[in-house]
Amino acid sequence: MEFVTPNITNLLTTAVGFLIFVWVLAKFAWGPILNLLDERRNKIEKDYAAAEKNLAEAEQLKGEFELKLTDIKVIEREKVQEAVKRGEQQGEGIVARARQSAEETKVKAAQDIELETHKAQIELRDSVVAMAIGAAEKIIGERLDDDLHRKLILEYIDQLGEQPHA
Repeated sequence: MEFVTPNITNLLTTAVGFLIFVWVLAKFAWGPILNLLDERRNKIEKDYAAAEKNLAEAEQLKGEFELKLTDIKVIEREKVQEAVKRGEQQGEGIVARARQSAEETKVKAAQDIELETHKAQIELRDSVVAMAIGAAEKIIGERLDDDLHRKLILEYIDQLGEQPHA
C-alpha cells in the first residue's frame, strides 16, 4: 500500500487560492452580504416593533369597543324598560277606558230599564182604566161619560200608589 503523500505544490496552490478567495469575498462580497443581513435584521426589528405597536393599539381599541358595547347594552336595556313602561301605561289606559265604557253602558242600561219600567207602568195603568171602564159599562149596562170615568179611575189608582203597602 502506498501512502498518500501530500503534494506540497497542490497544497500550497489550494491554500493560496483559498486565501485569495477569502480576501476577494471580504473585499467585495462580505460587506454587501453583511449590509444586506443588517438591513434585513433592521427591517425585521422595525416590523416587529410596528407589530407590537399595532397589537397595543388593537388592545386599546378592543377595550374602547368593549366599553362602548357595555354602554350600548345599558342604553338598550333602558330602551327596553322604557318600552315596557309605555306598554304598561297604554294597557292601563285601555283598561281604564274599558271600565269607563262599561260603567257608561251600565248607567245607560239602568236608565233604559227605568224608562221601560215607567212606560210599562203607564201602559198597565191605561189597560186597567180601560178594563175598569169596560167592566163598569157592563155592570151599569149603559155607556158612561168616558172622560169623567177616566179621571176618577186615574185619581183612584194614584191614591193606591200613595198609600203605604201592608
